[in-house]
Amino acid sequence: MSQNFLKTFVTLGAVLAFAGGCSNGDNTQGVSPEAIADISISAFPIELDKDCRNGKAKLYDECSKQGDLFQEAQALAKAEGKTVLVSYGAEWCIWCHVFDAYIHGYVEKFTYTYGDPGNDKRVTHTMRERAKVDVSQDAYDLKKYVSDNFVVAHIEYEHAPDGDDVLTQANAWDAFGGGVPYIFSVDQSGEFAAIFDSDYAEIRRDTDDWYRGYDRTRLLEELKKMRAAAVGE
Repeated sequence: MSQNFLKTFVTLGAVLAFAGGCSNGDNTQGVSPEAIADISISAFPIELDKDCRNGKAKLYDECSKQGDLFQEAQALAKAEGKTVLVSYGAEWCIWCHVFDAYIHGYVEKFTYTYGDPGNDKRVTHTMRERAKVDVSQDAYDLKKYVSDNFVVAHIEYEHAPDGDDVLTQANAWDAFGGGVPYIFSVDQSGEFAAIFDSDYAEIRRDTDDWYRGYDRTRLLEELKKMRAAAVGE
């Protein structure tokens, strides 16, 4: 074997090894986008009414009875041995979209449409995570945990007829600080169990390429606590 051929072979091997990627700064292979996408999360509403408020909503059903959505989520959670995770919010709320993107395993590039409360004007903005290491394994683990343990209920408070009633049904008013998203878990009877500590897990980058996201490790820690509180562990 010639020296030139050997040099080319070694160089090619290094390129392929780099392309395979490492996660978390070690020698663990990253997780493919396909593997993350293959995980499904049970969430309500199952589909959005295209005739509701011009059909622009991405997460929240702004026209239906939120109490019905909550009860449907509870029924499915009981049938599957899971916990209902409530995201009480609105379409204009950027952090509502950020939370949903993270639990669904999104990485690196995020595009959100959001606005201000009481204003139907919306803007669309794309932001990049710019992680220094491969975060695909963390994204996979986070989505897998949500899939295995939660049914997500997006409860809309601004335009829907009875969004606030869900907080009454769940006895969740006491922990509500007034801001959204208000994310909490409930037990098998539909009673408030635990609140998500957003301050612990949030990441804010207020530079020219501003960014809103979560530390996935801390987010997963919070979700595990919320699940444990709901099942009495």
